[in-house]
Amino acid sequence: MKKILLLLVLFLTANAFSQNVNDYEYVIVPAKFSFLKVDDKYRLNTNSRLLLQKYGFKSVFPSDSMPSEIANNNCKKLYFDLAEDNKLLITKIKIVLKDCREKVLFESDYGTSKEKELEIAYNKALREAGKSFDKLNYKYNDKNNSSITQEPSKTIVSETDSETFYFAQPIANGFQIVDNEHKVIMKLYTTSQKNVFIGLKGNTNGVVISKENHWFFEYYENGKMISELLNLKF
Repeated sequence: MKKILLLLVLFLTANAFSQNVNDYEYVIVPAKFSFLKVDDKYRLNTNSRLLLQKYGFKSVFPSDSMPSEIANNNCKKLYFDLAEDNKLLITKIKIVLKDCREKVLFESDYGTSKEKELEIAYNKALREAGKSFDKLNYKYNDKNNSSITQEPSKTIVSETDSETFYFAQPIANGFQIVDNEHKVIMKLYTTSQKNVFIGLKGNTNGVVISKENHWFFEYYENGKMISELLNLKF
């Protein structure tokens, strides 16, 4: 009987989380997490934003432009945070989503990593924690922002030279992409999805995804999404 009650409580709790989170379209990702001293240290904030976008949220930094009804009403936004619980030689973090009253609407499972290099460790733990979104099944229900109208975002497709091919070489947690002269062009980091990578090209962060048997590097530039075709061979 106790097991049945416990399962019922867990079921109702999970549905309550989902229902509440679904009321929000925008999630604010801080420029810096409290346990780190530098903005976007280890690119953890940028990768958190990309992770949210992967699961359908509109994730933004506090300095980004937003519809006025969102920007001027804190209670129409969710707030993203990471909680750290590191142990000896283990990096351990979880994702927390709160409303404007600091009420926790969603907590992920802890993601962990034993990697020694902190940038790799934190981002691996973030990806592990992000797998909890698979169970959340987020879908915005337009409850909070039904009166808001926005211009549809435009995607600019950028095609590379059809004669230029890039090759993927395995590295820790992903691949480095090189050209015909073996020059490193960008790096890809694995995610929980087979054909989705976090892409890093110079100072540009985005995702590399497979669509219709082609690879694309997608990222935001001046508020517009760029989809860059890659002649990529693994």
